[in-house]
Amino acid sequence: MMPRTLLVAAVVSICGGLTASPVRQPRPSSLVIITLDTTRADRLPAYGFAGVATPVIDRIVNEGVVFDTAESVAPLTLTAHTSLFTGLYPPNHGVRDNVAPPLGPAHVTLAEILRARGYRTAAFVGSIVLARDRGLARGFDVYGDGARTGSPAPRRRSANEVIDDASAWVRHLDATPFFVWVHLYDAHAPQAPPLEFRRAYGDSYEGAIAYMDAEIGRLLDVLQQKALLATSAVVIAGDHGESLGEHGEREHGIFLYEGATHVPLVVRAPGVSAGRIAAVTSLVDILPTMLDLFGLVAPAAIDGRSLAPALRGKPLPERAVYAESMYAKRFGWTPLRMLRDGGLKYIDAPRPELYDLSVDPFEQRDLSIERPLMAASMRARVAAIAAGPASQVAGAASVEPDRARSLASLGYVSGGPVPPAASATGPGRDPKDYIQLFNEIRGRARQ
Repeated sequence: MMPRTLLVAAVVSICGGLTASPVRQPRPSSLVIITLDTTRADRLPAYGFAGVATPVIDRIVNEGVVFDTAESVAPLTLTAHTSLFTGLYPPNHGVRDNVAPPLGPAHVTLAEILRARGYRTAAFVGSIVLARDRGLARGFDVYGDGARTGSPAPRRRSANEVIDDASAWVRHLDATPFFVWVHLYDAHAPQAPPLEFRRAYGDSYEGAIAYMDAEIGRLLDVLQQKALLATSAVVIAGDHGESLGEHGEREHGIFLYEGATHVPLVVRAPGVSAGRIAAVTSLVDILPTMLDLFGLVAPAAIDGRSLAPALRGKPLPERAVYAESMYAKRFGWTPLRMLRDGGLKYIDAPRPELYDLSVDPFEQRDLSIERPLMAASMRARVAAIAAGPASQVAGAASVEPDRARSLASLGYVSGGPVPPAASATGPGRDPKDYIQLFNEIRGRARQ
């Protein structure tokens, strides 16, 4: 296999030195990506929700482009972020759940590409799920996961801690272009926003969203003070959502309904006019879009596509996007896979489901029996995407005891050996029949 340093250099070379296709001036000089863990789109005012105030995010919305129909690739933090930073679907990058082996050396990340071009790079994350050893630290000069000398990364960090670290790094920036990623975990259960936010909302989930918004404001203020905000591209994205009891799932991890997969995605950048894009998009589109905005060319072998033409006012052709949930396999249940094509959404399971979201946004009427040819066609397309090089998933990864306990405290069960689960295209244990058991397992894991 090609050595890691040569691999990154090869990407730069293949991309013509990452010199560019024409982009309308001015181009952004630097990049800020803020990921909101466990944040479903329909709990933000930008997507029509009136129950929480997010004035900082609203400011970015008013200055940028909102993607109305952005889908995650998986209802799990590590898998979703790996796709965001590689432009690859999970079957192609191999990180299928939070306790899977980390990203392998064959795949290049956004941070590696930008650092190879001279950008200063830093990441500040709020959960052990994204700790330094989980594969996404590559390419970052600084990777702040809260670990201190002699002690591992904490299980989770509050937004104020993450923003404190990120702000301190930003204050020391000079004129060198930079890329900073900030990950906020506060909306993930069990939520514990500061008392003022709990009192204001009476709902810990909505209070956590308002709290993250306020903390984002502190970071943007520092960027403004350094005269860096106006020239930077800013991306705000959810990694996945939260079911909040819909379809019987209390939180997330198993199902692929919209509560868990529909995520916010907002892009604000110099030269980009405010607006909204209705076409279906995916987290895998972020890497090629950002490289395109910066006048750089993305690696060819990725699943995402650049949304930059839409940001410049051009029509965005529709295309189908993929998501999966492999976590069920750890319990001996059949994994789920999803394809969304326009308003149609197909979920591949022992009892498959087909929804027309244009008239049934809450996925209440399964059309798979009424429209068998459409269901069969979408199943075949799901199978083609799922048959990637990482399509074989181990029943359980080897996780050290301390890490397993930390993940369990967050509700993730790494487990031991589990019964083999059947393919989603054949008979198997449908997770719909076990969701209450999953809720109980997850609750017990936190005790």
